[in-house]
Amino acid sequence: MPHPYIKRLFTSSVKNVQEEYGVRESGQQLEDSSVTHDFFAERERAFIETRDSFYMATVNSDGWPYVQHRGGPKGFLRVIDNKTIAFPDFRGNDQYISMGNLRSSNKISLILMDYPNRRRLKILGYCKVVTEREDLMQVAKLEPEGYGYAAHRAMIITLDSFDWNCPQHIVPRYTQAEIKASFPQPDISQINLSLPTLQEVEKLEGAFIPMEVTGICKRAENISEFTLRPLNDSSIMPDAGSHIRIAVRNHDDRIKTNAYSLINGPERSATVHIAVLRETDGDGGSHFMHDVLRVGDHLYIQPPKNDFPLVENAEHTILIAGGIGITPILSMARTLSARGDSLEIHYTARTQKSMAFKQQVADIAGDNSHFYFSREKPIVRLDLEDILSDPKIGTHIYVCGPKVLIDAVIATAEVKEWPKNQIHFELFGNPLARQDSDKPIEVELRKSGKTVQVASDQSVLDALLDTGVNVGFSCKRGECGNCKVPVLEGEIDHRDIVLDTYEKKAGNVMCSCVSRVKGNRLVLDL
Repeated sequence: MPHPYIKRLFTSSVKNVQEEYGVRESGQQLEDSSVTHDFFAERERAFIETRDSFYMATVNSDGWPYVQHRGGPKGFLRVIDNKTIAFPDFRGNDQYISMGNLRSSNKISLILMDYPNRRRLKILGYCKVVTEREDLMQVAKLEPEGYGYAAHRAMIITLDSFDWNCPQHIVPRYTQAEIKASFPQPDISQINLSLPTLQEVEKLEGAFIPMEVTGICKRAENISEFTLRPLNDSSIMPDAGSHIRIAVRNHDDRIKTNAYSLINGPERSATVHIAVLRETDGDGGSHFMHDVLRVGDHLYIQPPKNDFPLVENAEHTILIAGGIGITPILSMARTLSARGDSLEIHYTARTQKSMAFKQQVADIAGDNSHFYFSREKPIVRLDLEDILSDPKIGTHIYVCGPKVLIDAVIATAEVKEWPKNQIHFELFGNPLARQDSDKPIEVELRKSGKTVQVASDQSVLDALLDTGVNVGFSCKRGECGNCKVPVLEGEIDHRDIVLDTYEKKAGNVMCSCVSRVKGNRLVLDL
């Protein structure tokens, strides 16, 4: 069955235009889609009944369209059944033009907007007007309780078809209540409210781009999305999986850079979007982002870098996200969906309230989106044994989230004999990289005859680099394996997530950026 909404709109003249612009093939794919969109499901009901306004279009007897904005309290537009919606026409808002138009043609079009989440729903239908004189009780039933405005008409719309639209070019807008909810009053007694200055940032390594905060939106419990736009003519065109580093101020008043994955889709825009989790036990970067930054503030970022790229031409992609790890996964999903590639998404969080971008994930992957909750009844747990049960050449797995999740994916994939080059992961924060119990280490370099002292709060890699020893490295997080060094003596405390079980058991190589030795002496074959 052709997509009914598309069938209504793709007239012969529209098809001719598509031919002229060379997009008729994609238009035909839409027409041939198996999506029905001719009845309201629970997703549409929930969306419709939380709107407090919408746009309504009618056509007059001369063929001219007329668009009105209709508003009221949330829930004034109701879903009566899976083919019918209705709303009251309040006194003082008589709308004679729409009423007159509907007498000549009962066809109607509605556009419902969700600006904070950048969604819109378009509805085509047939409108029946019921006045008080015709059916007082039907009109009265639609009046919202406690609103203060009486209705003198009921507008009853029988659904023909509907369609959801992509979020491109929908500018996020927020009510005062939404803004207040996104900015709980912080305890500023423990927070330094100053932004990093250009002079402070210039002391850091690397190039920085000045940015303006143009939007902040709460996306889940303790997670907010930040929209950033360059203050100059800098061109920022990140690929899926990219991250930026932002200059933030710590609790100790020092400036450092924190890495944040971009949630941008494939659309080309200088504006970048990130999502940040509020952490109560961090060093201050989270407090800076949530409690210091406000719309209009200026900050400094390093250009996007991609250590977590998508493989081109994969036959299928399995995306696994845990908590705030959804950020690069969402970017990947948007890109794969835009390309028409095969994908599935598995997203786990503690609760529904802590799951950011759940609806966007569902919109992208549909039946191939799967959600799991570890602390909400009924508990639904991520089953990696099932997800990774069938290793296939051409299928690639991407995982981002807590280290325990990444470790589990890597271990399960290894047991199931997935090729190692088909497993991809990223972990910005490695909780095992630094531990309070870490002690100074003496490192002997057997080949060169040098001895290097490693402080308790210093990595072996940094100590080697400081003494002029040439060791390759990239991520400094134990993810890439570029800093592996050969070990001759010492019981290794492996803290990386890149070496496989056999390499760790052999005990003759270590990732020098995060791993240490369980004693106080280490001998390397360098």
